[in-house]
Amino acid sequence: MMNRLLTFLCLWLMGQQVSAQSYEFNEHCLKAYQQIFELRFAEAERTLAAEQSQNPQNLVPTFLENYIDFLALFISEEDAMFQEREGNKDKRLDILKSGDKDSPYYLYTQAEIYMQWAFTRVKFGEYIKAFLEIKKAYKLLNENAEKFPDFKPNLKSLGVLHTLLGAIPDKYKFGAKVFGMKGSIPQGMGELAQAIKDENFIFKDEALIMYAMLQLHLNKNEKEAWKIINTNALQPDKNLTHCFAASSIAMYTGKNDQAIKLLENRPKGPQYFPFPYLDFYLGSAKLNRLDNDADIYLKKYVTQYKGKNFIKEAHRKLSWFYLLKGNSSSYNYHVQMTVLEGEAVTDEDKSALAEVKSGIKPNKQLLEARLLFDGAYYSKALKIIEGMDEAKLTNEMEKVEYSYRKARILHEMNELELAKQAYLRTIERGGSLDAYFAPNSCIKLGNIYEKEKNMSKAEEYYKKAFTYGDHEYKNSIDAEAKAGLNRLK
Repeated sequence: MMNRLLTFLCLWLMGQQVSAQSYEFNEHCLKAYQQIFELRFAEAERTLAAEQSQNPQNLVPTFLENYIDFLALFISEEDAMFQEREGNKDKRLDILKSGDKDSPYYLYTQAEIYMQWAFTRVKFGEYIKAFLEIKKAYKLLNENAEKFPDFKPNLKSLGVLHTLLGAIPDKYKFGAKVFGMKGSIPQGMGELAQAIKDENFIFKDEALIMYAMLQLHLNKNEKEAWKIINTNALQPDKNLTHCFAASSIAMYTGKNDQAIKLLENRPKGPQYFPFPYLDFYLGSAKLNRLDNDADIYLKKYVTQYKGKNFIKEAHRKLSWFYLLKGNSSSYNYHVQMTVLEGEAVTDEDKSALAEVKSGIKPNKQLLEARLLFDGAYYSKALKIIEGMDEAKLTNEMEKVEYSYRKARILHEMNELELAKQAYLRTIERGGSLDAYFAPNSCIKLGNIYEKEKNMSKAEEYYKKAFTYGDHEYKNSIDAEAKAGLNRLK
């Protein structure tokens, strides 16, 4: 009797070990992870279902399912989808909490789900819930880093959080510190840089893209951002996430023609989750080159996109397209749609709404110069500016914009002394206007002085950028000023 009891107990304990919930990034999971980042969600779901059927104790599929929700909601911005999938968060967390507490993935996977839902909530305007979820993620990641200091995924996620915490404006930083959260841009970027050194790092592509984006937007290091994207084995012709990152950085770093090529050659087909924002990018890049078919892609965006961001900006760009083509009826239609459709949440949409509400029709020559500049066709843009008679400009806003456009072009052409003069003129003349020309001129002057190692002057102009009242790009300009001051420390 005792022998039978001991045998039963041994078999029961063995059964418990076999059925213990674990975290196994096996071939199935790695394949699904790749499919997810290619935005082939239906295929990824089938791969994950097969893994769950064959290996039901593996919790990695539950973790990866959240990536699908995160990317789908971040891309689509559909309220109905958000309401439908929001409940998945707590269900997945409950499942992940049943896993092996001695695994480095136990706390990490929970933290990642909190982070992904926090970033998603920001998209949908749920800022308080987002902050609370970031706080939970931060706590779990720090606890995991103490337990498993050599676990690379900690570096990826803490790197992002530390960088973002270092970039928040001072008026919000106190709140983060009260809740025990702190970080700096150099700290976070250093952690991400360390993570991507490992060629075998599971999440390397994900970390690379985040590192490149942060280099571009926070460190203002355009060369490094493009180098990261261009020298690593990304596949923009096969992977839509790679295409988005590469084309975005190409556009921001003066490689407009390359951006168009990347976007035109992106993977297409019903197997890919719809990504209308890439049509917005392609239409914008073609408009910067003054192409005759730019309107096709911008129209696709406003008709196919179910979210709310960049709709006003897309209509404004369509109005610009038709203004330059001399099509008054289409210009007026899209001016009207800029007011009626979309929401003014992003700086770009706020700017679009402010422009059309001003009732001032853009000056065609200044508009052409602006678009060519945005596409990094600097010689063509300067030719237009130099061919204009400033004395014939009809209002003060146009005069300030003229000096601002000239400053930006000269700056990019490395004519720094002439650029400084034009920026100073913009600041002197545009300080009282409800426009971004003067505050952004402060940012650009700060950038020039920072590169010249004149840190006191750089600090002066970064601080001055904060002093301007509300304008359409205030959020992003204030964030740039903050990032600039952080770099000077």
